[in-house]
Amino acid sequence: MIPGNGHRRDTELREAITSASEGPATLEAAAQEELMRLWGDLHAAVRDARDGCWSVGCENAAYRVAMLTRSLGRPTPWQQIPFELLESGLYQRFHELIGMTVEPPAPEWMAEERGRREAMEREFGAGRGGRAG
Repeated sequence: MIPGNGHRRDTELREAITSASEGPATLEAAAQEELMRLWGDLHAAVRDARDGCWSVGCENAAYRVAMLTRSLGRPTPWQQIPFELLESGLYQRFHELIGMTVEPPAPEWMAEERGRREAMEREFGAGRGGRAG
């Protein structure tokens, strides 16, 4: 049993381990899934950075994305990237800097997605982010 909140944490730990057994079957698939999550971490770091400045959190997340992207030898598909990182050009610039070519989403798709998000924001309020797809 885990010290602290013993039984509850032990149960939660068991659940996490059990759900991991249902995850990707190969190291490469697990790395690709983790890379998608790291892009989410980078998005959160950029969003949370004070006054829009590049922060230590941004640096750390970008480092982790770069390390795993290079290890896999291919970029994460743009459909798995938070929209704001596509819109800002960060996704495209990141890959340019590490020497990988990426095909960005079509401008028409970007305009349609932007319009959809603006409509959602008007209807439901600010702060609704997410992945491109």
